[in-house]
Amino acid sequence: MPLTGPRSGNAFPVEDFLQALTAQLDRAQDTLALKVRAGRPLTWALKDLSIDLHVFVEVDGGGRVLMRSAGANEEGASVVHLSLAAITRPMVEENTLSLRDETDPRTIDELRGHMDDDDRRRLDMVGIRTVGQLRRLTSETTPAAVEATIGLPVDRLRALLEQAARPAVTGHEVLRRDGGPLLRIQGVNLSDGGSIPEVRLAGELVEVLEVKPQQLVVRPRGNQDEGPIEVRVGGDRATGWFRIAGGNRNGNVNGNGNGHTPAPEVA
Repeated sequence: MPLTGPRSGNAFPVEDFLQALTAQLDRAQDTLALKVRAGRPLTWALKDLSIDLHVFVEVDGGGRVLMRSAGANEEGASVVHLSLAAITRPMVEENTLSLRDETDPRTIDELRGHMDDDDRRRLDMVGIRTVGQLRRLTSETTPAAVEATIGLPVDRLRALLEQAARPAVTGHEVLRRDGGPLLRIQGVNLSDGGSIPEVRLAGELVEVLEVKPQQLVVRPRGNQDEGPIEVRVGGDRATGWFRIAGGNRNGNVNGNGNGHTPAPEVA
């Protein structure tokens, strides 16, 4: 959509304006709280705020709505009415995505090799920003219905879902234990619910102690301080990198010193 008025000055995204405005309102609220703690009586409070903006509106190539403030005596500007109302903590928690509870918190951008900018914009328009959201969407409807609704072609959606279902390593955590450090490998699709995944650290096969779709706990060998992580689940392979700060002082060859590898916990 072309700019609806003379183009002078800088345009700004709507979300940047709202974030800057709410950040300043938060600081005003913090100042009021300090006055109360200092013993001053509370003489005013901020509940609702209404603003009328005279702006020129455009949409850039990435689908973002941009606004530019109208100058003095500039004609053709639109009037945008903004109203900010007070909300409570339960309302925020009820209407906010919790990435902590997300089964696959990877961003859609990590599947970007399988979609173009138009596909990304279509998903963003319906609030699909994580891989977990995409998988939940398609579990409740068909790819054909998604194409009919938002225009994302069935073949590209299937390619995205195929990529999303593959294992991926997203990070790791070192667990200090008396018998030597353990490594918690974090990721997604690290278990198929059946066979035990094969894990190699720095090219060597290691003992798997715990198996869950979003994490594996393994016991590094005594000489493994840093190197590549390789996880094989079925026929798929995921890679990452690990480092044990301070070194690995576990001298066991198999992990428990008696040559026996116990069966891991599978969940």
